[in-house]
Amino acid sequence: MLLDILVVLALAFGVFKGVQKGFFVSVVAFLSLLIGTIGALKFSNVVKDFLQQQWGWESSFLPVFSFVIAFILAILVVRLAAQIATKVFEAAFLGLFNRLLGAIFQLFVVILVMSLLYALVDQINSFFILVSPETLNQAKSYQIYLFVSEHIFPSLFQMVAYLFEKSVDVLQTPTPESI
Repeated sequence: MLLDILVVLALAFGVFKGVQKGFFVSVVAFLSLLIGTIGALKFSNVVKDFLQQQWGWESSFLPVFSFVIAFILAILVVRLAAQIATKVFEAAFLGLFNRLLGAIFQLFVVILVMSLLYALVDQINSFFILVSPETLNQAKSYQIYLFVSEHIFPSLFQMVAYLFEKSVDVLQTPTPESI
């Protein structure tokens, strides 16, 4: 019962954040880490070469620093695009629709996160009992996790792997000369 109350509180918070942020900002917040990581992996060498050539920076930390700069720049670009899309939706009087979709999307994200937490509990329980099997089986939210882990996770993991593969194939790491 306590587990279900915690899940309901997390779901309510997710819906609140979704209404507050709207769909575009919610999606971008969720995807910006993935896009930022891919962008940083692809463009950190360009940033590193730029810093070396333009400012003569030489340091053992330069690759890490370049990755962080590229990561932040990629996230900023994605978030700027989301803010523009949000303004377009608001200008077209679709702000309420944007917020409703944001609430639905955040609800989906919270369900996925809670399912991942239940998966972690299941893994820990295989070594030692963190939460008793009886408590888990009584929780309605655990039944949702079982459904998500059986029907949704496999497809979602396949889709993410495919998208990551395609994004790496499509993005060609530019050289400083090509910029």
